[in-house]
Amino acid sequence: RSIRFLTFLVASVVLVWDPCRWRAGILRLSREVRRADLLPSCFSVPAVMAGEVRGVLAPRFRCLLLDHDDTTVRGTDEIHYPAHVESLRQLKPGLEPCSLEEWFARNHDPGVFTYLKSIFRPEEMDREHAIWVEAMEAAQPSFYEGMPEVLADFRARGGLVAVVSHSPADVIWRHYDAHPLAGRIRPDIVLGWDTDPERRKPSPWPALQALERLGVRPEEALVLDDLSPGIRMGRAVGIAVAASGWGHSVPVVQEYMRRECDYYFATVPDFAKFLLPDGREPTSSL
Repeated sequence: RSIRFLTFLVASVVLVWDPCRWRAGILRLSREVRRADLLPSCFSVPAVMAGEVRGVLAPRFRCLLLDHDDTTVRGTDEIHYPAHVESLRQLKPGLEPCSLEEWFARNHDPGVFTYLKSIFRPEEMDREHAIWVEAMEAAQPSFYEGMPEVLADFRARGGLVAVVSHSPADVIWRHYDAHPLAGRIRPDIVLGWDTDPERRKPSPWPALQALERLGVRPEEALVLDDLSPGIRMGRAVGIAVAASGWGHSVPVVQEYMRRECDYYFATVPDFAKFLLPDGREPTSSL
């Protein structure tokens, strides 16, 4: 038993050493302590480490599976749509770009990759992708007002964050690292664009990976997204799903999200009141 305890102690130090993932490590550590009864009765993991801060209510969900573009940052109107317009200018100069509203609708259904393949020939897709990458490297999208503060509060209460997005993971990390609150809002994990469709939403794979790596049960998590791929991913895994309605107001998307989601939030403050209860009833739901 002494050897087990020492081994566990060393492993736990390694587990929580990375400051960007210490909350996930502490939560896993506290569960293992309770499950295996490895520590003497005079020792305990402090409640604050497990998110049970005295006088502050815990988040409504332990884990947030968070979309990035148009949920957390203004990715589409500041980067992705202009990149698409530039792709058409270079590769299809005779083709009129769709409107920003229609671009959102195409990302919602049939999905961005399917839509792009309907426009560009296979030999043009590499250049289209390069134009998109160049646009992401050249610009830093702004966070929606209040969203960084919501994430900082959620993290301070012990919440875990897994970003699941169609943007590349390294780009998402860069966006977080550039924010003044980076040390307080940086996610635990990021699951970004993957060339394998089975490893990107709406496939359940990213959600399953996030739950497994963070040690979270489906009923302890919430998906927050602005489009159908994230909602379909969450539904496939049995996770509650919420719509971030503040990024755009495309009728076909709004209709779908209000119908299919467990919760619909028109503004960031409405979402904050729900996720971070202060003893009052949430003001925003379906």
